[in-house]
Amino acid sequence: MTCETRFLSRVIRREGKLVETRVRKNESLEDALRRFKRGVSKDGTLAEVRKRRHYEKPSVKRKLKSEAARKRKKF
Repeated sequence: MTCETRFLSRVIRREGKLVETRVRKNESLEDALRRFKRGVSKDGTLAEVRKRRHYEKPSVKRKLKSEAARKRKKF
């Protein structure tokens, strides 16, 4: 198993869900990486990581939520 294969077959855990990509026969590394990125974005893992990067107080969350609703209503 090459280094690239091990990298791509790593498993990312999120709420019990697993995203796993295995390199197929005669598949380039770029194609496998593209499939992995697509799976992660569909799963919402990256968005969840960005959201949890910093702690937000509940009051700040409510404020941002109401501002977003106001912006949506404006348009």
